[in-house]
Amino acid sequence: MRFLVLIISLFSLQACASEASSNGKLVIAGGAIRSDNQALYEALINAMPKQDGKVVIIPVASGKPLKSANAFSKDLVRYGLDEKQISIFPLAVTDDSTTDFDERKWKDNAFDEEKVAQIKDASAIWFTGGDQMRIIDSIRPSKDEPSPLLKELKLLLKHGAVIGGTSAGAAMMSETMIAAGDSFSAITQPQSDQYYGMETQEQGQLYLHHGLGFFEYGIVDQHFDRKARLGRLVKTLADQETKMGYAVDEDTAMVVDLEKQTISAVGAGNITIVDATSAQVNYEPFDAQNIYVSLLSSGDEYDIRKQALLNVKNLTIGSEYFSEAAKQGAGMAVANHRLAHLLGYELLDNKANSEIRRYSFNESGKGILYRFSQSKQSEGYWRTNGTQDQYSIINVRMDIEPVSISINQ
Repeated sequence: MRFLVLIISLFSLQACASEASSNGKLVIAGGAIRSDNQALYEALINAMPKQDGKVVIIPVASGKPLKSANAFSKDLVRYGLDEKQISIFPLAVTDDSTTDFDERKWKDNAFDEEKVAQIKDASAIWFTGGDQMRIIDSIRPSKDEPSPLLKELKLLLKHGAVIGGTSAGAAMMSETMIAAGDSFSAITQPQSDQYYGMETQEQGQLYLHHGLGFFEYGIVDQHFDRKARLGRLVKTLADQETKMGYAVDEDTAMVVDLEKQTISAVGAGNITIVDATSAQVNYEPFDAQNIYVSLLSSGDEYDIRKQALLNVKNLTIGSEYFSEAAKQGAGMAVANHRLAHLLGYELLDNKANSEIRRYSFNESGKGILYRFSQSKQSEGYWRTNGTQDQYSIINVRMDIEPVSISINQ
């Protein structure tokens, strides 16, 4: 009898897991998508369960909602969709100055059952960029108050649709959302308890909020490399129960297959994966040891469960191309500012170096040391796309330490 009960219980658990699982896809873009980024647009189109299916653009994050939605629609048509497939879900909290209509009248439409019913058969949903707090305030104003629109979006995703977004439309993908803060302020100042507006996304204290929760594997960040958000993401992970971060560069997308539990990198930049599960953290001042950083380049595929790259070759460690001692330091005089170049050219493809140090500081003398070192778990891979070197990096150790800097003018 116990054996029978156990079988029934296991069957029930499997059924529940199957019921809760998603077989759709996410296309999470890091912002600043160029209209000529064919691979990114085609990745979104190819992720659709029906190539002739409906695409719905949600422009609520934008300060000019109709203008941004129409621009994205035009790019989709450029890459093969029929404009009749594309519609705009009327949701906005700002008035678009380029139109005669006041789009603020759409602000409550996420709770309008009749309007939400119009997207029930959508194959793709796209969120434009702007301010991610506009998305949350409109669609999930409190953590326990999902709108009818959010419920429908999660059903669509569960049944195979693709949900994508850029910039703000990427930030809101995870359950915990980074809403504001720069790396230096995030590390050297306490978290803010309120959101002061879009300007604090570039400069200011770290502010976290709940997101929409489509991406369940960690916390998403965007505009990553250009806006130097690595320190911000590490501090976020240190402060949260979630210890995995997935960050996307500009003009780049992370395509997530929720059924296969894989990530593919598409576009001009990289996807950075930060693992803080083994980190040792101290506060006041902030100090984080034993963080692991991995980077994917365009064309890479990554198994989320195994935390491993798939189908890679040209290992760098043991057959390094370079043998030049790196210049340690900070500023415009030090080469390889991009993280992929730093960890590729300077570290894992360079037998002269086992550690790279970079510094961040302000004129008061308060500083931060970012230390990158090759670990036993580190793997580096090189390839070329014909014109550029591309590095794929697995498990470089990173430590963040407070330092004092003396500036003599």
